[in-house]
Amino acid sequence: MRGGLVSINPGSWRRLRQSLLRPGRGIPLNVSGPSQPARLLAERAFAVLLGLAITAVAVAQYRVVRGPITVAWLAVGPLLASLVLRPRVTAVLTGWAVLLSVGLILEEPGRPGTIVSHLGVLVLLAAFAVANSALRTAAQRRLSQVRAVARVAQSALLREVPATVAAGRLASRYVSAAAEARVGGDLLEVVSEGDHPRWLVGDTRGKGLPAVRLASIAMTSFRDACAQPGLSLPEIVRVVDRSVTRAAGDEDFVTALFAEFDPRGWLELVTCGHPPALRLTAEGGLQPLNPAAYATPLGLHPDLTSSTFTVSPGDRLLFYTDGLLEARDRSGRFFGLEDCVDTLRRPDLDAAADGLLDRLVAHTGRRLDDDVAILLFEAGPASAPPGDGPRVLSGPAW
Repeated sequence: MRGGLVSINPGSWRRLRQSLLRPGRGIPLNVSGPSQPARLLAERAFAVLLGLAITAVAVAQYRVVRGPITVAWLAVGPLLASLVLRPRVTAVLTGWAVLLSVGLILEEPGRPGTIVSHLGVLVLLAAFAVANSALRTAAQRRLSQVRAVARVAQSALLREVPATVAAGRLASRYVSAAAEARVGGDLLEVVSEGDHPRWLVGDTRGKGLPAVRLASIAMTSFRDACAQPGLSLPEIVRVVDRSVTRAAGDEDFVTALFAEFDPRGWLELVTCGHPPALRLTAEGGLQPLNPAAYATPLGLHPDLTSSTFTVSPGDRLLFYTDGLLEARDRSGRFFGLEDCVDTLRRPDLDAAADGLLDRLVAHTGRRLDDDVAILLFEAGPASAPPGDGPRVLSGPAW
């Protein structure tokens, strides 16, 4: 992303199409709104009902009303149509309302000034209805284009997360606090090539395009560093830190949690100012994987330290951004992950991830103040015994 523009290559378009055709895999890019045939059917039914209502009002005025005819009431139909229907349909209903009003005026004697004023009000309101429908439709068209660009941008920045990696399964979800943006400053990247899959979950300071730009730089640097043979996880983190430092402003930084999974049952973590991962053991509840020492966020010259944990087959690990922890309900209560153990235990990993987001949305009343990214990992059978019992190994990056 340069200068606010997104460069899309054919591979990104293919990934977007695959994501849309295969919901539930990786990071969903769901298209919101009803389907086109259902929407057109609803619009036609509404237009017919409005036409009948306008006719019924005109008939009632012709049979009941005595004295000056308030034909301006017939403009209520076109005004309602302008809120929902397309300009062409709104114009047809407007013309029908004006035609009926002219018939009423010709049948009802009255002073010419009164008749002209009533007709003038009707024409003015009808013209406003058509103009409002045209402006609304144009705004919706621009919004649809923005949504399409946002979906492609998300597909380009947030690559599809594989459902399976070496000796494990993955499920991921990403929700932007800006409903129409679909992509924000949170990071979520998985590199599954090789026997030791690696992933990154993080959060950039701030919001908007600067945060998206910094997030894209961090994820691109992480992918490139993982492609270099022989680099350890702390060395990869150092490469990403240098890239973030060069691109970040004076007050910008990125909190991040880097992970590398060894199929023999080891998990190495490097934590840079980010909330710790949570382990859902096969027997117990949620257990934080706290490192021996926390490093400062990327861009602030962190003193890197790695920690290694044993992971048993069947254990589930939850990686997330602080938007999950800081989400509040209307009374100010924070979202409680400890209450979601049963949800995270669902046999289907994607169902567990969806259930966690459903509970988050219900807790906040569908109003998120920050982006949320989650990655759920389930360890499969180990290829070799990792050792005697769980332990934590810590050491400097170099």
